[in-house]
Amino acid sequence: MGIVLRHSLARLLVAGGVLLCSAGLRAQDPARASAWVDSVIAHFANRNDYDVQLAKPALDSALNILRLQGDRCREAQVQSWRGHCFERFGQLDSAVAVVREGMRVFAPPCDSLVLMSLRVNLANALLSLKEVEEVERLCTEALAQWNPAWPFSVARNGLLTDQAIAIAMQGDLLRALEAFREVLRIARMEERTNHEIDALGNIGAVFGMLSDEGRRPAFSDSAAMYIHHVLDLERRAGDRQGMMYQYANLAALAYDRGQHQRALAYLDSAEVLAEELKVLEQRVDIMDKRRSNYEALGNMDSAYHYLFRHVALKDTLLNVEKAKAIAELQEKYESEKKARTIKELEVINLDAELRKAELTRTRNIYLFSGIGILLAAGGLWNRLRYVHRSRDAIQKEKDISESLLHNILPEEVASELREKGYADTREFDQATILFTDFKGFTSISEQLSASELVEELNVCFKAFDGIMEKYRIEKIKTIGDAYMAAGGLPDTRHGSPQEVVQAALEMQAFMRSYRKEREDQGKPAFQMRVGIHTGNVVAGIVGVKKFAYDIWGDTVNTASRMESSGEPDRVNISEVTYLLVKEVPGFSFTARGKVKAKGKGEMEMYFVDQVT
Repeated sequence: MGIVLRHSLARLLVAGGVLLCSAGLRAQDPARASAWVDSVIAHFANRNDYDVQLAKPALDSALNILRLQGDRCREAQVQSWRGHCFERFGQLDSAVAVVREGMRVFAPPCDSLVLMSLRVNLANALLSLKEVEEVERLCTEALAQWNPAWPFSVARNGLLTDQAIAIAMQGDLLRALEAFREVLRIARMEERTNHEIDALGNIGAVFGMLSDEGRRPAFSDSAAMYIHHVLDLERRAGDRQGMMYQYANLAALAYDRGQHQRALAYLDSAEVLAEELKVLEQRVDIMDKRRSNYEALGNMDSAYHYLFRHVALKDTLLNVEKAKAIAELQEKYESEKKARTIKELEVINLDAELRKAELTRTRNIYLFSGIGILLAAGGLWNRLRYVHRSRDAIQKEKDISESLLHNILPEEVASELREKGYADTREFDQATILFTDFKGFTSISEQLSASELVEELNVCFKAFDGIMEKYRIEKIKTIGDAYMAAGGLPDTRHGSPQEVVQAALEMQAFMRSYRKEREDQGKPAFQMRVGIHTGNVVAGIVGVKKFAYDIWGDTVNTASRMESSGEPDRVNISEVTYLLVKEVPGFSFTARGKVKAKGKGEMEMYFVDQVT
């Protein structure tokens, strides 16, 4: 039962007094706009206790004003905070893009601490993307450039903590422990209580991970001591969210020690706080942990009870996310519909003016000379040409919109969106999810220029797109160097488990051929892992800007674990998928037995190969 590492920048409290309105400022009143931006920057400077939902609109407005003023230094600073907001929203690609844009505009004589802030927020996003080697490199490089004469900055604590978490995620727990102790030493030296609390909590978490690996029982005692100490500090500080997480960590530790009654008592306290704070996601996790403890005690009635509560709360969480996504999409549709209606009305009014002008010309035709008639006709001809150009522009815009819509959404979903203004979220009982990832992507990317790296990814992903189209498998998205696709949705007649496995084998065949071509030229080349799992998922449209068709469910997480638990050049499938394709001619299978998958325990896995 997992113990959670916490980053200090994840401590999100509601901040009062944030100025969130810049209406009527900007170009109309530059002095007032500048003063408003000053107040926003002063509010966010060197703090991390702001509510990102409230902060983002203020930061967006400030960014627009700073761009009008050409203030690159403060633009970089605001982009750093916006990157933090995107990262907390879970929009990791946007977070990386925004922070890199901030780095692009940053230049001397801008404050070097702004650059450090950008680096720590980039590290946060990359950490969430599990680019742990890149995070450690980035943080080490930034900390080597840190000037001890600089004033206190949350950025240094963020870099140190990210570095330590990246080390822990690479499995070097003893080195991570030393790194967190350094974070603690600096926090105490600078008398930063919140940083000290986070460092102590993370040290306790690492001790818990060490005990979970069965290294020494004393590690479990150390974990409990640190977590209890942090709980006392957070209780004195009134940090109820922090207390909730510590109770959950104590419950996880008690479960690992076989103290299931004590774990349930800790979960009681965590649940009370989760209900008070209205943290639905944490309540879902608590129900699952209750189920695990009752199951370990042999109390199956209670285990089933909390299993049902876990499923019900998880459905509620999913419904909240679906409702939000649909509302956002509806808002986008209404906005675009309104803009389209305005353009159409402009054309209608122009037609009416043209007809009126024609009637006027007819009525007055005998009152004007030939020259006057020619002038009027010329004017009307220009007006008519304008009408036709307007209509053509609207049609062209519509054609472009239709093309873009079909490019980013499945045809069935795009048609539903046009007809209804929104697309229903649907559940699919049997979808086959495919994940790919390149081995050693970070190290190879360091050998290539940015343009070469993008071109290499483009070559591979274009080939994958062609294979997906061949088998009518739905490409879902790419995340950095990862590629995700799903068979059996939105049209259940296409993308069967057999077709997805065949597509995966062809993807690996392409990668082997392309790697040989690159190596013959003396150039670095990627190796790829592929993982596949079949199960039920929920699919729908998310987002307002750059909205996308996406899928959710435990099936997606399991497919990702199949990929990360696989090997380069192989296609790794789950037992569920194996049972669906084991009789297919042309496939051969290698049973791997039970393989430990992160967050899933031991799972039966199989390598699949093409019979030649």
